Amino acid sequence: MENRLLLAFVLSLGVFIGWGYIMSVIEGPPPSQVLSEKELAEIPPPISPRISQQFRTGTEPKNLSEIPASTAPAATNMKPDFPGEETTIRVSTGRATYVITNKGAMIKNILLSQHKTTKGEPINLVEYKDDGVLPMALESNNDQVTNILQNAYYQPSTVFLELSESQPTEKLKMHLTHSSGLSVVREFTFRYNDFMVDVDTQIKAPALASQNLSYNVLFGPGMGGKVTSQTDYIVFSGATTFVNNERMETPPEDIINEVIYRGDLAWTSFQNKYFGVALIPKEGIKSAIVKKSGDDIYVGLKMESVQSSASSSHILYAGTKELQILEKSGYQLVRLMDYGWFGNKFAFLVKPLLKVLQYFYDLFNNYGWAIIFVTIIVKIIFFPLTHKSFKSMKGMQKVQPYVKVIQERHKNDRQKMNEEMLELYKKHKVNPLGGCLPMLLQIPVFIALYHALFFSIELRGAPFIGWIDDLSVADPYYVWPIVMGTSMFLQQKLNPAIGDPTQQKIMMMLPIVFTFLFMSFPSGLVIYWTVNNILTIAQQAYIYKFTKD
Repeated sequence: MENRLLLAFVLSLGVFIGWGYIMSVIEGPPPSQVLSEKELAEIPPPISPRISQQFRTGTEPKNLSEIPASTAPAATNMKPDFPGEETTIRVSTGRATYVITNKGAMIKNILLSQHKTTKGEPINLVEYKDDGVLPMALESNNDQVTNILQNAYYQPSTVFLELSESQPTEKLKMHLTHSSGLSVVREFTFRYNDFMVDVDTQIKAPALASQNLSYNVLFGPGMGGKVTSQTDYIVFSGATTFVNNERMETPPEDIINEVIYRGDLAWTSFQNKYFGVALIPKEGIKSAIVKKSGDDIYVGLKMESVQSSASSSHILYAGTKELQILEKSGYQLVRLMDYGWFGNKFAFLVKPLLKVLQYFYDLFNNYGWAIIFVTIIVKIIFFPLTHKSFKSMKGMQKVQPYVKVIQERHKNDRQKMNEEMLELYKKHKVNPLGGCLPMLLQIPVFIALYHALFFSIELRGAPFIGWIDDLSVADPYYVWPIVMGTSMFLQQKLNPAIGDPTQQKIMMMLPIVFTFLFMSFPSGLVIYWTVNNILTIAQQAYIYKFTKD
C-alpha cells in the first residue's frame, strides 16, 4: 500500500518535472533649423507606428493652422529630410548607459554592461530598426505634427553625462522650437546606479489651439535583451500592463488596431524572462496603449491635452527583473515578475526563498554555496517530520512478515484482509502513509526553487565551483545528475524492501529515470536535490542504526 502511494507520488513528481522539458520542445550641436511654411508643406509624412495605412490625397496645407484635426497616415517608407545634423548624447549611470539622439529626442540604446549576451556583448534593451521610430518617441493624431516631433533636431543641454556617488543626479534637457510655432521641451532626470529615469514633456502648438490634438509617448518596437531558452515557452514575453490591480498580457495576435487600458494604471511595459522596460505614469497621463504597426508592437502612454498644449510626467524603468530592485522601486513593478502559470501559484514561496538565497549569497558571494545552505536549513526544518517518517518506515519493515501472512490468508477476501492489516498497524503503532508525508511537504519547496532557478535573473550566469559557470543552466558534463542518481539509488537501498518484487524493481529503476530527467535541469536545482539526498541518507543511517523501536 505504501509503495503504491509512493510510486504514484514519484510518478506525479516526474510528470511535473518533465513538464518544463516537454514544453521546451513544443531569446555643442547645431541648433534646430526652422522651416518656412512652403518647406513645411513639402515635408513627407512621418514613419510612425500607425494602425491603418492609407495614402494622402488633396492639397497640402500651407501652414499648421490649416491642418485638419485628424489626418490619415501615409503608406510610405520615405524619411523626411529636416535640415540639421544628428548628434548623440551618452549618459552613464553605473547600472546602464543610454545613447540618446537629438533627432526626435529618442533613445537609440539602453546598454546593461553588467549583463552580457552569449557573444559577451552588453545587453541592449532597445530593439533598433532603421525603418521604425525609436523608444520614447512622441506622436500626435496629426501626421505633420508627428513628423516634426520625431524628425526635427532638438537642442540638447549637453552631449555627455557620467553619474557618480559625488554626482548622483543629472538632468538632460532637450528643446525644440519650430517655425510653425510648435515647441517641445523634454527633460530626462537620471540617477546613479538606478534603472529609473524621470521624463517630463511639454508640448505647445498655439497655431492648433482650435483643433483637438492628442499626443502619445511610445516605447518600441518591442524590446531587446531577448533570452532564448526552453523557458521562453512558459513565461510570457511581450506587452504587459498593470491596471486595476491586474496584470494584463497582450499577445500580438490579440491586437487588431490598438488596445487601450484605462483605470487605475500602474505601468505598461515590455518584458521577457529576465528584463523589463516599463512606462510609469505620474502626472498628465490618461491611459495606456498597446498598438501594432506591421509586425512591430509599441506600448505607450496617452498624454492629456488642453487646447494648444500638452504635458506629462512619467518614469522610464529599463533594467533587470531582480526581486530586490523591483520591490525597492515601488510602483508595483514587482508584478513584472512572472514564474509561469504553475510557478505563480507558489510565488509566496519563491520570493522569500530568493531573499534567503540572497542573504547567503551576500555572506559567501556564491549562489552555489547559498543553495547548499538553504538545503541544510530546509532539512533542519523538516527534521522532526523526516525522523518520524523513517521510524514509521522502520516499523513497517518489522511488520512486513505479518502483512504477507495476512495477505496470503485472505487473498480471496479483500475486506477481511484490510481489516486485519489495520488492526496490525494499530497494534504496532505504525502508519503506512507516514513515509510519504515529509516528501509531500517538500514538494512546494522543490517547485519554488525550480522556478526561482529557471526564471530569476539573480542566478543567470551565477557560477559555483569547477565547471559550473551558470547555475541556471544544465551541467554540461552531467556530473551532478549522475551523482544525484547515485545518491538516490543509495537512499533507496537503505529503505526497507516493501511490496512485491515487481514494485521493488520499478522503484529501483527510478534513480536511472531521474538521472536522465535531471540532465536537462538547472545545475543549481540538481545540486539542491543531490545535497538533500546526501543529508537524507545520513539521517536514515542514523535512525536505523541508533534509534530504538
